[in-house]
Amino acid sequence: MNNNQSKNNPIQEQIKLLQQCPICKGQYDAKQAKVVEERGEANLIHITCPHCSNSILAVVVISQIGMSSVGMMTDLGENDVKRLRNKNSISEDELLDFHSLLQSNQLNFSK
Repeated sequence: MNNNQSKNNPIQEQIKLLQQCPICKGQYDAKQAKVVEERGEANLIHITCPHCSNSILAVVVISQIGMSSVGMMTDLGENDVKRLRNKNSISEDELLDFHSLLQSNQLNFSK
C-alpha cells in the first residue's frame, strides 16, 4: 500500500495489526474500529468483534520504523472509553477504604 492510500484510510491500515479477535478468532471488520484519541504517532482504538461482541482497546503507534500495537480486552464501549479516559485513577487509600467497607458488611447487595 502506498503512502497516499494509508493516509486516506488510516484505521484500516492500523487495524491490520489487530487482525483477529483473541476470544473467538473471528476476523475484525476495520469499518467498526473507532479512533478514540490521537496523540502524535499514537492512536487509541476501540473495536468490537462482529462475531462474539467482545471489545478490545489498543494503542497503535505508527513511526518511521514501522507500526506496533498493544491491546487489552475490555467491557467498555467506545462512549465509556471517551468518558473515562481522562478521569483520575483510584487512589490506594480509596481502594483500601472500599475494601474496608466491603469487609464491614455495611453494604447489602442482596434484595
